[in-house]
Amino acid sequence: MNVNKYFSKNKDESIKQINNILDTLNKNVKTKITNDEKPILDGGVKLYNKFLKDKHIPQEPRNIKSVLSDFSNYFERSVIWENPGTMINITPPANIPSIATAFYASLFNPNFAQDEPSGYLMTTELLVSKYLSELCEWDIKKSRGIFTFGGKGTNLYAVKTGIKKAIPNVIEEGITGKEIVVFSNEKSHPCHREVCDWLGLGKNACHRLSVDENGQVNLELLEKDLRKALDEGKIIGCIILNGGTTNEIIVDPIKPVYELRNKLVKEYKLDYIPHIHIDAVIGWVWLMFKNYDYNKNALKMTETEYKKIHSLCKKISEVKYADSFGADFHKTGFCPYVSSIYMAKNYDDVMKLGNKTDKGVENLSFGEYSPFEYTLELTRSCVGPVAAYTALETFGIGGLQTLVYNVFSNAEYTRNYLNKQKDFEVINMDTEGIATLFIVKTPENDKNYNDYVKGDSKDLSKLLDYNQQFYLFTLKKLEEGKINFKMAFSKSYKPYGASMPTGALKIYCMSPIISKKETEKILKEIINLKEEFDHYSKLLKEDREVPIDYVYRD
Repeated sequence: MNVNKYFSKNKDESIKQINNILDTLNKNVKTKITNDEKPILDGGVKLYNKFLKDKHIPQEPRNIKSVLSDFSNYFERSVIWENPGTMINITPPANIPSIATAFYASLFNPNFAQDEPSGYLMTTELLVSKYLSELCEWDIKKSRGIFTFGGKGTNLYAVKTGIKKAIPNVIEEGITGKEIVVFSNEKSHPCHREVCDWLGLGKNACHRLSVDENGQVNLELLEKDLRKALDEGKIIGCIILNGGTTNEIIVDPIKPVYELRNKLVKEYKLDYIPHIHIDAVIGWVWLMFKNYDYNKNALKMTETEYKKIHSLCKKISEVKYADSFGADFHKTGFCPYVSSIYMAKNYDDVMKLGNKTDKGVENLSFGEYSPFEYTLELTRSCVGPVAAYTALETFGIGGLQTLVYNVFSNAEYTRNYLNKQKDFEVINMDTEGIATLFIVKTPENDKNYNDYVKGDSKDLSKLLDYNQQFYLFTLKKLEEGKINFKMAFSKSYKPYGASMPTGALKIYCMSPIISKKETEKILKEIINLKEEFDHYSKLLKEDREVPIDYVYRD
């Protein structure tokens, strides 16, 4: 077989081959779909060894059709994010133009570690940085961003930046003999502690602060803990605030923390300024609503919808006071994975990670843009910058407003619909975000959720067990092909004031092309399943070793 035919100097020929391969692959994958209403492709739960045991590296080249036939098997159980029954995470379907441009850019195999092997394609990263800087009202001559491997990567860069600012010679001498602490809060993502582990600080270096009844960081406790750390001679590596949490879209008070930080720097005469980072990987996109004209109301928002969107936009707009933030375009930017960017108010802080100095983007010439000199990665994909750039250029502010509003409006519809049902209670009716958190009431006790929270721990435990069983029952029915939805369940969910976790069933409506009618159809499935579940007597158990908050933590 002539293997050289799979390479071509002619891009037209390359595209022709790719189209043929895509067409063949698509036909093979479509055979995995026997019910186009299901949220996942066909395929049961198997050991991976079923795919591995009889496979060995081929001795000779294979026919591409045979390769594609085998490859198509690995699409079993793939998630269809456009489907109204897909309700499992803050993951949207990826927009087609971004897929196409990132795919085409890959034909040139650029390495975004530097511009020499990438041509001017890295301009996409610079432009996305500029657009985001303009949105959050930063100085575009000083601020810039760097795409990285995910939301955890954005937080890792933040802590690393904070350490470097506090200990200028850390690159050469390390942190030996110095104790660094990072501040986060109990509603923050687990990766804040994990980042401290990966940077060698240890998870315990991440101080988890209590939150108030709104889920926001308690400012009094934060000041108390900051003072305690400084009094003990510790170095504040980073203060991480929430810019839109996964479940409740909580945004911490950014400006008051900024003012507190500045006060302590002056009072303690610090020779560094502790770094403030906003984990806004979900909430960043609400910056798009800053100038939405409610008088014209092009999206025909209801008054309640507008108030919630405006409130969240106002909170996240305080990101301008922070030193950095993270944004995931593969979450609320409707882009393919991985499209995460770490945005720094002063990009010189980032370049200092490689002992480099930023001379300003306006003075940057081709051949000089070399992020490998100061970033973690020596190899960087083009997908994130190209996909994000394409999305921003294609949709603009108005288009992204439309997409986010469609998703949010469906979520509001879901909450209102479910909360009217006798045996269901939505526990986050006031949320300004996308996730719907709810409980299913037990047959023997139909008291309200707040009564559970304030009540006996035994009742809380029964509620948790009942809802987990209901969740496992939905998974069973999905495997049997009896239902067409897949939602999530958090066993560890604990509301403010509860003595122990209550658990929560979770629905994420992330496809912007779903209609209210399609949403209602799925909600009726969920509601109707409750009666069947109450007549089911077997105890269900998770038969796999899954994460605590099943499913899809990222």
